[in-house]
Amino acid sequence: MSVWTVAGLETAVDRFHLGPIDLELAPGRVVAILGASGSGKTTLLRTLAGFLGLSAGRILRDGHDVARLPPERRGLGYVPQGLGLFPHRTVERNVSYPLEVRGRTDARARSRELLERFGLGRLAGRYPARLSGGEAQRVALARALAAEPELIVWDEPSQSLDVEARHDLALVVQEMKQDERVPVVLVTHDPSLAFATADHFVVLREGAVQLSGDAAALLAHPPDAFAARFVGFDNVFDRPTLDGAAPASLGAWLARRAGPQGVAFPCVRLAAEGGPWSGTVHGVRPTPEGLAVTVRADGLWIELALPLPRTGPVPAPGQAFRFSVNEESLRALGPWS
Repeated sequence: MSVWTVAGLETAVDRFHLGPIDLELAPGRVVAILGASGSGKTTLLRTLAGFLGLSAGRILRDGHDVARLPPERRGLGYVPQGLGLFPHRTVERNVSYPLEVRGRTDARARSRELLERFGLGRLAGRYPARLSGGEAQRVALARALAAEPELIVWDEPSQSLDVEARHDLALVVQEMKQDERVPVVLVTHDPSLAFATADHFVVLREGAVQLSGDAAALLAHPPDAFAARFVGFDNVFDRPTLDGAAPASLGAWLARRAGPQGVAFPCVRLAAEGGPWSGTVHGVRPTPEGLAVTVRADGLWIELALPLPRTGPVPAPGQAFRFSVNEESLRALGPWS
């Protein structure tokens, strides 16, 4: 299995500039590319696959630069958002297609092997229009592996999938990491898939890398509001919102502790009511951990949590409520490497 290295990759599409980007892709490694819409995630995948040219940098496979090779000669499999399944071919013949175009005499046997590998044997004779979203994703992955790629680039694997199908897909990727040892670069907006499968995370913002690191780095240093929400922070405020806060308000207090992209902190878990900040309760709902309380304080929506059982009355909408925010829980948002 090949080792891939992306060194100083840059590309330009119209007026959009991506990079520089550096990646190390060892066998079995999964890299998740994160970022808001328009940050350059799909542009990166298409550049790796060879559908877009580089303006700078190298894409090395076992030390050999493949950046100038056409897509079919790079030795990778590309799974786009739309999956690209052939509607007029059955599941089996979709999977066998890469083998057929290579003239492989074992195309049928190999495609059957992959279908069984991904739990698709009973669907061999179906057409893509009759597949569920999760089934179609597995067919697309099986077809990509049929070409025996040295790298897979995968755009939004869990798009439009329900919770159960996303769980099943994460298991498929985990098994592929262990058994196939093919490195994977995937774009996803699904935290459960990313954290279940990825070894490394790259966060893009307007084409520039904001963070490149493991899950611990992403949790400790979310670089922007998108990343903070992605990892599960309940309270996320950007810099423009905080800069407009009134003096001596909660917003002004947060602004003094924020980074260039704002600040984030988890749901405020209160052992008891009271504190320096006051707000108005707007909603209360039960959770397995207790009561989730939404408060409007100085123009900011704050998520709080109160443990159960409680000795006092349950907060009610419209009620004034005092609380505190642990300064140690704050995460200043901004680029980190």
